[in-house]
Amino acid sequence: MTDLTQALKERLLSAVEKVEHSISMAKFKAKDRLHLLEPINIMPYYGFGNDTYVYVKGRVLEDEKVKKPSEDGSTLTHLKDTYKRYESDEIPGIKLTASFAGQEIELETDEEGFFEVEFRTETPFDYSTTGQKVKLRLLEQKTENDKLEAEAYIFVPGKNSEFGIISDIDDTVLVSKITHFLGKLKLMLMKNATQRSPFPGIAGFLRALGKGSDSKGSNPLFFVSGSEWNLYDLLISFFRSHDIPEGPLLLRDKGTRFDRGEFETSEQEYKREKIRHILDTYPGLRFICIGDSGQHDPEIYQKVVQEYPGRILGIYIRDVTPDKRDREVRNIASQVKEQKVEMELVEETLSAARHAVRMGWINEDQLEDVQQACEKDEQQES
Repeated sequence: MTDLTQALKERLLSAVEKVEHSISMAKFKAKDRLHLLEPINIMPYYGFGNDTYVYVKGRVLEDEKVKKPSEDGSTLTHLKDTYKRYESDEIPGIKLTASFAGQEIELETDEEGFFEVEFRTETPFDYSTTGQKVKLRLLEQKTENDKLEAEAYIFVPGKNSEFGIISDIDDTVLVSKITHFLGKLKLMLMKNATQRSPFPGIAGFLRALGKGSDSKGSNPLFFVSGSEWNLYDLLISFFRSHDIPEGPLLLRDKGTRFDRGEFETSEQEYKREKIRHILDTYPGLRFICIGDSGQHDPEIYQKVVQEYPGRILGIYIRDVTPDKRDREVRNIASQVKEQKVEMELVEETLSAARHAVRMGWINEDQLEDVQQACEKDEQQES
């Protein structure tokens, strides 16, 4: 019965998604025909690459004039900007070019205005001469004030990277109360990026992992989240306002899908798909994964451990759920440890940092920095 209910729910959501796409397309065509479009621009997201491969995603949208979050921003202003983010007017079917390292690729946005581009080479890229930016240019113009050009920054791990880090965002880095609908809704609607709270010490812990055991490394950080791309600018503002290290964000398109003969949320499959993308891009690098117990991070990471033996160093799961869920997570942890992968269920950041010191992933000096960051964040929260 549960499977049937889930199947019906997924089919309903899929139908709603199709209707929404049809309405968006009709709205775009009418505005385009009547010359009512606002100026359009390219929103590039952070890309990533290795010696022979570069990946970039972005979106073409009407300029919604969303204001940059500020400490003194009013609730009304934030509500307006939140509405604009979720009601963003995408530009489907528009052509643009992406240029990098002497290659130029022509693209066309999909029905949601998204585009993706991959650059490949047999001769390794020399980033010291190519730089780490992909140039983007629209080949069509809709209004006189369109911003026709943009650049996407590419994150490339350094040669001295010890490991990589893959982290969730909601209820892992950012307090979101994702398992409590009303709490999540209140936070999303009433507080902007600078007013939202990080989990105490998480910025310090991510900085420590990024520097590695000798404090000199440049370990790459990737955020794989169920948050939607509409929130990209808000999340970047949140990271910057709380001194959280930045890295590529791999977020979620709206909707659900039927995949591999069974129904599952798009978030679960999306996360696994994007983690695979990261691991396949850096086959010589092992990773530490960070998530929370509130949704499916333990199960997702467990499957990744099974699919990529020897590639995952450790897993940290923040405890944000009742005892029943804790027992499930600890059961998963015991199974994961049988595959020689550390998995810790922790209530606060300092416990994770102490474990990382014992494993030799960070050092004692960094532990002191994480402790100070925890105390600072807790004071600001109180």
